[in-house]
Amino acid sequence: MTRPLGWQLPSSTFHTVLWTIALLVAAGISALIPPMASPDEMTHITRAYLISQGTVLMQPPGEGLPQDAGISARVKAFFSPTRVGGMVDKRLNDFVDVHSFLIAHKDRIVTPVEQKQLNSYGWTDAKSFYGMQGTGYYFPAIYAPQALALAIGQGLDLNLAHSYQLVRGLTLLACFAMLWLAFKLVPPNPWVAAILLLPMSVFQLLSPTLDGLTTSLAVLTVSLFLTAVAPVSRSSATVSWGLALCLFLLATSRTHLLPLLALPFFVAWQRQSRRDFYLGCGVAAGAIAWTLFALMTTSDLRIVRHLTTTQLLLFYAADPLAFFRVVWATLVDQFEFFKLSFIGLLGWLDTRLPLAYYPILWQGLGLCALASVSLASLREDWRARLLLLLLALASVALIFLALLVTWTPHPATMVLGVQGRYFVVPAILLGYVVSGTPTPQSTLRRSFSGLVLAGFAYYALSSLTMALVERYH
Repeated sequence: MTRPLGWQLPSSTFHTVLWTIALLVAAGISALIPPMASPDEMTHITRAYLISQGTVLMQPPGEGLPQDAGISARVKAFFSPTRVGGMVDKRLNDFVDVHSFLIAHKDRIVTPVEQKQLNSYGWTDAKSFYGMQGTGYYFPAIYAPQALALAIGQGLDLNLAHSYQLVRGLTLLACFAMLWLAFKLVPPNPWVAAILLLPMSVFQLLSPTLDGLTTSLAVLTVSLFLTAVAPVSRSSATVSWGLALCLFLLATSRTHLLPLLALPFFVAWQRQSRRDFYLGCGVAAGAIAWTLFALMTTSDLRIVRHLTTTQLLLFYAADPLAFFRVVWATLVDQFEFFKLSFIGLLGWLDTRLPLAYYPILWQGLGLCALASVSLASLREDWRARLLLLLLALASVALIFLALLVTWTPHPATMVLGVQGRYFVVPAILLGYVVSGTPTPQSTLRRSFSGLVLAGFAYYALSSLTMALVERYH
């Protein structure tokens, strides 16, 4: 069977060259980003350290239960909502805290002596408790690249600076591997590629947090889905199991992407496949079980609330209009902030791109969207497109709901904590909605798509580089 063609590179050789250039450019820009510059990077690094040591669940502060504690006490402790951190290497704590201090104080210049001292930090046997607020929601497996790198760094007795660079490098390679496989299955249209090239997307991709991993994983998930439902189907057991695995990791690391659990059931219905139905049931059960466990055991002490997450969910379930009123007020008040932070509000939300680039990049996104629209396969795949559209809208709604019940004090007039970068995956879903299953295109249209995307990449990467140099160097 032949593979459907879409906007794609003209040859495998050029394809390889382009990926090589992309990796080199990514490595170069990565060198401009200091440690702990990404939001919440401190807690992600320390959580990955716990996992590298075999501690998959976070712990409450203190010494824990006495040896003779009964079964009921141990069960109660296991489901305790005070799992907020864990015991972390003291030197790693110092490494994280010092770099966080430097990022927070823009005018603080690191002297050569201080830099030499930072680079000399090594692993120790001493540990201290470190709070990792909010990371308990994420299934431990999503931290595999970071945890593996930290384990290698400690095993080889690398200093912390080199171990950190290993974490960043291995995370980037994992993202590139997923994107390479996704693009091999379904070539991306200009809209999807442009979303991945946004300064905010690239900045997070180059940081050893979860954003780059989950974004790459989302692209791979949708590619596997479109492969399974393509008119000329290449669906197989490998595709089905791959889709199930990606969905589990995605749904258990990004709560707002739980609606994507509908994908294998759609495949099962369209292909009349029992295998996909059973896999969908298994993934849904596992993801929902983890989500409920995380809600019960995760507490964010940074926000003082008088109601639990469960109580707030029940409140808004009983009065859904209250939820929509709060969301509307948030959109009206924060719309400009969402626009900025979707394109690129870097660092700890304190680093803007050169202002002239924001309208240019929005216009470029519009051109990329226009170049991506295709109705050629609409008759065959309109149901799949409609599903992706509904899932994108549901994911946006869940972004607001999740932050409303976990981060916003009650009663709420606005949802706190929403950032533009949270809408990247829903935007990617919309990108696949407008193009559908890839189909052959004329040479003129491919040329137009390539030129528009090349121009967008130039402005996006240029603005990112200038912002990083201005802020950190």
